[in-house]
Amino acid sequence: MRHDIFSTPVWHIEGAPQVLVDELYQGAYQFKEVYTDTPQRSNQGGYQTPAFDWEMFHPQGIEYIDKVVGDIFKFKVESWWYNINGKGDWNIPHTHPNSDLALVLYLTDTDNLLTLVNPHAQRKMSKQNSSPKTKKGDIIIFPSDIIHYVMPNPREEDRISISMNLQLC
Repeated sequence: MRHDIFSTPVWHIEGAPQVLVDELYQGAYQFKEVYTDTPQRSNQGGYQTPAFDWEMFHPQGIEYIDKVVGDIFKFKVESWWYNINGKGDWNIPHTHPNSDLALVLYLTDTDNLLTLVNPHAQRKMSKQNSSPKTKKGDIIIFPSDIIHYVMPNPREEDRISISMNLQLC
């Protein structure tokens, strides 16, 4: 009998409605025009909006996130923000303090550039770091204390996502 007592859960939800993805994608550039003076956090060369309250999110987006994530666990969105990485832009290794889970909703192709650092990497039996196989419209959720980073965008097109900090209820 095997017991996985220190495993790390990662949730992968596929296929947000295309209309919603398109509207959120357009919203990224609208927010970038309005919020021009933003602090640099994990982004290196890219753009991140300030963190916003859940009530400022897209109404159909709230419905969708509440439904698909609410089917897994009870939660509250503490904050959310847009990430726009142009060619060569990336995000340094970081965590999301003061939250339970981190959520990423991809609005463009991902190229699987998100890397989750294995917290048990010193164990010989442990898997190395992991890059979840995601695509445009997918959501990935993982514990917010997992160190993660995003490799440089190799494309000419911007790589756009929305990140959220979640609290379990």
